[in-house]
Amino acid sequence: MQTPEAREEYIIQLTWTAMLDADLNVRYWDHKSRRYATWDKWTKIFLAVMSSSTVASWGIWANIDLLWKCLSAVSAVTAIALPILDWQRKIGEMSNLKAKWSRISRAYENLWQDLMLGPISTELVEEYRRIRNEMEGEEDNTAPDLPHDKKLIQRCRDEVLESRGLKD
Repeated sequence: MQTPEAREEYIIQLTWTAMLDADLNVRYWDHKSRRYATWDKWTKIFLAVMSSSTVASWGIWANIDLLWKCLSAVSAVTAIALPILDWQRKIGEMSNLKAKWSRISRAYENLWQDLMLGPISTELVEEYRRIRNEMEGEEDNTAPDLPHDKKLIQRCRDEVLESRGLKD
């Protein structure tokens, strides 16, 4: 049988760990969605430049037949690739995940503050369980086709530790 003190320490440790995990997920999905938005923007700029260069090369470099054909081919391949890559959908899903994890993170931050203010009540334990269940639901709902970047996860982990004063 656990002593009340051991039980309180256990709830505090679980909340701390879950709060850090939620913070990591907010940072991770924010980085991923911004990265994909940047790629999407630059790919569209590239496509616009290639397309207009193709048209411009007809009149300017009419003698260099290969140039406008190459530019046209690059434009066509890029235009075909964009819907296949479907970055807009992925950006939307990543942004939704960031928003959901932000709500979970705020809930854990609030719970953490309540835990630090005084004795642990049954209501606080129930709140922990409610947030944990929501978090577990988000982990299960992460789209399997979204990319997972182990280096970025480690970078986000380092950011979390540094922001909490746990890393030099």
